[in-house]
Amino acid sequence: MHAAQKLWVRTCKKTLRSRSEAAMSHALDKAGRWIGWAFFADLANGLALTFGYMFSKPVTMQYPDKEKWLPYSRYRGHHFLKRDAEGEIKCVACELCAQICPCDCIEVVPYEDEKGNRRPAKFEIDTARCLFCGLCEDACPADAIALGQQYEFSSFSSRDLVIGRDDLLAKPGKAMTGGGVVAARLSTERDVLVEASEPRGYNWWRNIRRK
Repeated sequence: MHAAQKLWVRTCKKTLRSRSEAAMSHALDKAGRWIGWAFFADLANGLALTFGYMFSKPVTMQYPDKEKWLPYSRYRGHHFLKRDAEGEIKCVACELCAQICPCDCIEVVPYEDEKGNRRPAKFEIDTARCLFCGLCEDACPADAIALGQQYEFSSFSSRDLVIGRDDLLAKPGKAMTGGGVVAARLSTERDVLVEASEPRGYNWWRNIRRK
């Protein structure tokens, strides 16, 4: 037998073997589905998971009276504007953030300062309409806008949720904590505020029952 014929025979054997293995695997999967349907295996697995959570210790965060969650650095909270090393706003009023915004909640009005630099005379974000998708952060060529760590903001009036340039410059930046729950207390003396009293807390994710 020539080498070409041997190679052809070997290839045919491999093809037949792979087809038989595929057919056997399909048959086993079909039988497994039939057995699972007949004996309600999927239902039993779901009920086992449910009863496992029912009899495990619940994880309840005592917010806002005793505890407060510190967000991760990747958390997309309230927007904030950045400054450069000289203390000037980084925004060049290119309006890319306003153009890419899917809900049209950003309004930018540009002007030129005495140095000839393009700056925003008006930079407003309507947080009542914002989706917090982060597209404005990704589109900014000057790395001037980002979504920070603040998540405690609400109002009975939608007008109060329109945030201007100066307020955005004063907002806190990205969180550097990496997540966690710290001791806190609810203060209503001046405004509704949840004050954290400890810099470090516990990792709430470890308390959740997982497989």
